[in-house]
Amino acid sequence: DDPPARNGEMPVHREDPPARHDDPAAHLDFSGIEVAPQPQAHAAPWKYFRFLAISEAGYVLIETDAGIVTLNPRAACERIVFERLLDRQQVVSQPLLIPETVQLSPGESNRLRSFLDVLEAQGFQIEEFGRDTWKIDAVPQVAGGTAATGLLATIAHDLAETGARRGGVRWRDELVAQSVARSFAGSLDRFTPEGAVKLVTELGACRSPYFSPRGKPVMIFSSFAELKRKFDR
Repeated sequence: DDPPARNGEMPVHREDPPARHDDPAAHLDFSGIEVAPQPQAHAAPWKYFRFLAISEAGYVLIETDAGIVTLNPRAACERIVFERLLDRQQVVSQPLLIPETVQLSPGESNRLRSFLDVLEAQGFQIEEFGRDTWKIDAVPQVAGGTAATGLLATIAHDLAETGARRGGVRWRDELVAQSVARSFAGSLDRFTPEGAVKLVTELGACRSPYFSPRGKPVMIFSSFAELKRKFDR
């Protein structure tokens, strides 16, 4: 159940509010994807939350059952997109209205060829279209709204930077998912309050909500006990 309202405030409902079309969180809309209830093998970061504000610097402030959380929305987006791409049952391709092409370096093209199976499994539809030129027909739905050419160029660059290291299937999946998540989060603009609520709701369902795939902190938590001590109340 939702917590009781305090000081006349309405608690944040668990349902996602409708996202505005100009809101970055609109691209985190997974409507049309069959999402099975996840087993609670991990503890959610909060029992409930209440949206407070978005700071001038773009940080999201929420009140939870245990304290106040300052959240970095871009790091949160990276975590959400990363985990969605690794869950193959939730990956859906979004066809482009008009296919796009991107020119890569020979080294980037070589690395991209060795990851075509991973890219396809994560929702990309691409093919070679000439010498080191690639045609993009579809991208992962979760990364919708990101320029397809820039997205693939970033992935190819990141893959080339890793060199010829050999890794297992999981490592290859995570490498591509991390690159997509970073590229998507880097293209986001400022959130609206509705978009922030949706973001926090999605983050709460993640298995590892505290850090981005690159190890950066997603949130800073101040407990009520800590605040009380610091204010000497």
